[in-house]
Amino acid sequence: MSTNDVSFNLMDRPWLQVAKTDGSCRLMSIIEVLGQSDEIRSIGGDIPLQRFALTRLLIAIMYATFGHDLKVDEWRALFDAGPRDPEVRDALYGYCDMYRGRFDLFDEKRPFYQVAGLHTTKNEVSGLERLVLDVPNGEPFFTTRLGEGLRTMGPAEAARWLVTTQAFDASGIKSGAVGDPLVKGGKGYPIGVAWSGHLGGDLVEGTDLWRTLMLNYVSSRVFGIGDADAGWSDADDVPVWEREPLTQCGEPGFYQPQERTGDPSFCHGPASLMTWQSRRMLLAHTGETVTGVLICNGDRLKPQNAHRHETMTAWRRSDPQQKALKMPLVYMPRKHSPERALWRGLLTVVVDELTPQERGGTPAESLRPLTLQWLTEVNSKVDISDLPVRLHAFGVEYGSNEAVIDATVDDELDMDLVVLSAQSPYVGQMVRNAVQKVDDGVRELRTLSGNVAAAAGMPVDAAKRKADEQGYTAFDQEFRNWLRTLNSGTDTEAAEREWNATARRILLRLGERVVAMAPTRAIVGRAITSRNPKTGVQTTTYVSATVAENWYRRKIDGILPVVSNEGD
Repeated sequence: MSTNDVSFNLMDRPWLQVAKTDGSCRLMSIIEVLGQSDEIRSIGGDIPLQRFALTRLLIAIMYATFGHDLKVDEWRALFDAGPRDPEVRDALYGYCDMYRGRFDLFDEKRPFYQVAGLHTTKNEVSGLERLVLDVPNGEPFFTTRLGEGLRTMGPAEAARWLVTTQAFDASGIKSGAVGDPLVKGGKGYPIGVAWSGHLGGDLVEGTDLWRTLMLNYVSSRVFGIGDADAGWSDADDVPVWEREPLTQCGEPGFYQPQERTGDPSFCHGPASLMTWQSRRMLLAHTGETVTGVLICNGDRLKPQNAHRHETMTAWRRSDPQQKALKMPLVYMPRKHSPERALWRGLLTVVVDELTPQERGGTPAESLRPLTLQWLTEVNSKVDISDLPVRLHAFGVEYGSNEAVIDATVDDELDMDLVVLSAQSPYVGQMVRNAVQKVDDGVRELRTLSGNVAAAAGMPVDAAKRKADEQGYTAFDQEFRNWLRTLNSGTDTEAAEREWNATARRILLRLGERVVAMAPTRAIVGRAITSRNPKTGVQTTTYVSATVAENWYRRKIDGILPVVSNEGD
């Protein structure tokens, strides 16, 4: 590996891909991005996951600059002031100047997001395909970089991948670093995926990057005054560059032993998690040209019960984890599914399922992201209901013991903040009801398709799967368009009637299509005998396409009753 004095400082050198509000795209340094964040639409990247990882790095700088304990009025003042305000600009630039030395990609003693001198017994260095997350092993055709382009890399691109790999790297056996006591036989055995890979990442995006950074900058006051079990300390929760340079070994207080899984004391807080070093890495380079990378195990951290520290994901109570860890309460991140559109998961983020009073003091089954809980608190005191936002979901689905990336999630929804803040419970509940009725309607569409297939003597499972896909596809754009119309002045009763009429019309049209395409055998129909699994009693029912359609329409009438002014 090169040991020359080449420098590429991320504070000053352009490396972040940005889309500006005027429509142009360019590379910018960290200082430029922060100083001009009100003129930047969003952070870009070589793949969508980079947007999440790199934006989190910038949010960590916000925590480090402005602290963890802002009151609502202080947060709103900072939100309104923006990076052009002299005090805000001086604070950001002053912080960046203080830690500039920790952002040099090729520093010989403290390289950014790396460990100086990291090496194996044979001094091996892997190819850059290990750094580029979308290069599946053995499948080189599914990649953003091919051929000669993967043999070398410029420093700007390498820096983007470095941050993204620290956030989303798959599990599996890693290179064994000399000096790491956990290495066996020259190998670093799996410690799990990198931190952000555990999450169903939710990024609340504003109309410019400054607003995005602020909308995801959560004060520790989200937990409420006097909550002794929560809160983050400015001294304890700091980005990795404020700590002493890491070594090849797991960091005490950060590396979570297996027997301590579920202990959140290793998390420290959002700034720590947004810059978590799940791997120990070192780039090989000749001058500013990156030629290889060494990736070893870093600080193991599992997500169980990290819900008071990780702010950008929803959570669910996990009975299997409670049994496995022998704990009375365990929360796990609610991950996004690549096969499930983001709007279908709004049930878990727009409002709480039950109030504490309704739960009777029992723990909640699900928790909204802390970002949304904080924005609800902000909105209750300084009205920002009609602020246009985009909820952007990110995530990874890993396969084969989490050692490879099978699929990624990149989905978004445009809406006014009132939908997400839960400050208007009627709007949130209306959205929940709308999603639930779609789910109920598509379930009945599946049943209709299965009954038509059964009437024709054909397998029902394939018909149901096709109906499920067609049903949600038909609703996708309609729901997104309806969601954009909601704001603090919305007449919720009128909006709900509008959606119910739309949903009913779509479901009836889909049902008619299923019946119209029924084979002749389904039109004739046949007698089907079934056995009750509990009682063992057999019943015979005559099923045809017409009979199945009548059943379907009655079910839809129950879910979405016809209204007087509706023209079906």
